Amino acid sequence: MKGFIARFRGFDGPSRVLMINQFGINMGFYMLMPYLAGYLAGPLGLAAWAVGLVLGVRNFSQQGMFIVGGTLADRLGYKPLIVAGCLLRTGGFALLVVAQSLPAVLIAAAATGFAGALFNPAVRAYLAADAGDRRVEAFAMFNLFYQAGILLGPLVGLVLVAVDFQVTAAAAAAVFAVLTVAQLLALPQRGVDPAPQQKSFLQDWRVVAGNRPFLRFAAAMIGSYVLTFQVYLALPLQRRC
Repeated sequence: MKGFIARFRGFDGPSRVLMINQFGINMGFYMLMPYLAGYLAGPLGLAAWAVGLVLGVRNFSQQGMFIVGGTLADRLGYKPLIVAGCLLRTGGFALLVVAQSLPAVLIAAAATGFAGALFNPAVRAYLAADAGDRRVEAFAMFNLFYQAGILLGPLVGLVLVAVDFQVTAAAAAAVFAVLTVAQLLALPQRGVDPAPQQKSFLQDWRVVAGNRPFLRFAAAMIGSYVLTFQVYLALPLQRRC
C-alpha cells in the first residue's frame, strides 16, 4: 500500500486528479447502469424491445461518438470537454430520476452516452500529455482507479436500488455534479500543441479511415462491446423472467 501511495504521489497534480476523476466516473456510472434494464422493464413497464432501444441509443451515443469527442478535444482543449461531459452526464442521470415515458428516457440515455463520448477521449489524451515519458506507468495506475470504480459502483448501487431506483439515479447525478465542480476547480487548462497549419476535422478522419490495421482492430472490438452489452440488457431481463 505504501508503494502504491508513493507511486501515486509521484505523478503531477493533473494526472492524480484525472485518476481520481476516473474512479468517480466509473463508480457513478456502474452504481446505476447494471440496474437500469430491470427498472425500465419493471416499474416503468417498457417492453423488451424498448429497453434494448434505450440501451442501444446510450451505447451508440457514447462508443459511436468517440471520434466526435476526440475531434472536439483536439480543437477546444481537454479540460472543457471533460467538464462538459461530466456536466451533461449529471443532467442525464438527473433526468432519469423524473423520466416516466420512453421519449424522456431516450433523451436521458442519449445525454449520458454522449457525455462519455466527450470526456473519455479528452481524459486519456490529457493523461498521456501530462505523464510524458511515464505514460505507460500512468495508464497502469489509471487502470487501477478505473477498475476500482467498476468494483465499488455496483455494490453501492445494490444498496441504493434496494431503497428506490430514483435514489440511485439521484446519487449518480450527485457524483457527477461533484466531479464537474472538481474538474472545473482543480484541473489546469491544457490542449494539444498548436500545429503550423491545423488540418480540418475531415482531413483528420480521412487519416483514420486510411489506417487499415487500426480499422481491423476497431472491428474486432465490436465483439467485446456486444458481450459487454449483455450485462446491461440480457442478464437483467433474464433474471426477471
